[in-house]
Amino acid sequence: MSKAPRVAGFKEISFWQEDGIGVITILSDDAGKVTLLFFEEFLKAISLAMADDKVKSVAITGSNDNFLSGIRNFGKNQNMQFLDMVNTVASFVAMLNKPVFSLVNGKCSDLGVELSLLTDISIAREGSIFSISNNYLPTMGLSRTISKYPYFLNGKAKEGLNCDIVFSQDKFLDQANDYMLENFQAYLPMARRQRFGEINLILANERATYLSQLINMRETQ
Repeated sequence: MSKAPRVAGFKEISFWQEDGIGVITILSDDAGKVTLLFFEEFLKAISLAMADDKVKSVAITGSNDNFLSGIRNFGKNQNMQFLDMVNTVASFVAMLNKPVFSLVNGKCSDLGVELSLLTDISIAREGSIFSISNNYLPTMGLSRTISKYPYFLNGKAKEGLNCDIVFSQDKFLDQANDYMLENFQAYLPMARRQRFGEINLILANERATYLSQLINMRETQ
């Protein structure tokens, strides 16, 4: 798999098709954070992948030793916009009719963990760090997806505890690419849609909790 090229029309992601894989690369800052524009661009890329018959599966990865951590330049008046965007992204990924892989290439926390857990198979580079903050409120289905593992391990990538597969650092992209090319199975999206059949209810419950917590914070300030 090639390194992420800059693509006209996108600022916070890169999207291209290679060997039948639609690759979405998150172009975060040095802290692994993006702006709300990321979600709009991500949805455009997912829509292109859904419509392109040449794209047999989708891979989501990060850049510069970051997968995804959170949002930057986030104003207090943008909470509803944020919730609308993350809910839509989660719904799209959950119901996508093609296999979806996450390629975790470094730091992956909070929102990044949510995105990784939405995919069919989470492939991690050796040494990658997964973490969920104690006060983090789910917004993309984490209350359901976290049950994929017997318990979630905060720390280095470990198969069956925070990811599904770990590949070595020096051959990560090549090994991940080979794995994805060998796993175009149609049952992956079928199993995902079955697993997230109540995704809208899950998201609605998380949304209500998020807004309730937000109201409580404002009342105590």
